[in-house]
Amino acid sequence: MGNVNKIKIEIAGASYTVATSEQEGYVRDLAKEMSEDIEGLMTRNPALSMNDALVLCSIAYLSEYKKEAANSDHIRSQLKEYLGDTARARMEVDEANRRADKLAKEVEELRRRYGV
Repeated sequence: MGNVNKIKIEIAGASYTVATSEQEGYVRDLAKEMSEDIEGLMTRNPALSMNDALVLCSIAYLSEYKKEAANSDHIRSQLKEYLGDTARARMEVDEANRRADKLAKEVEELRRRYGV
């Protein structure tokens, strides 16, 4: 496991200290994005509390995560199929090359035998 850094961040006016092995810039970018999302929600709907905005952002983030995870699983499945297809095609090419070599030898033998 990598080094754990404590990074102080601010989200929607509240300070937090995060212990993570991620790069500080990455964590700060996440905090900035989340803060902007929360503040945007609260600006569009002033009746929302901070907790309401946090819950709505969390639901949106979780939904996006699950969709991306499903998409990644689908892509992995496709890659496995493509790799299987590639392996089968290579085997077919190898078999075709063996047959071509065998036929070339037979042709050469027939030419020698019949003086062609």
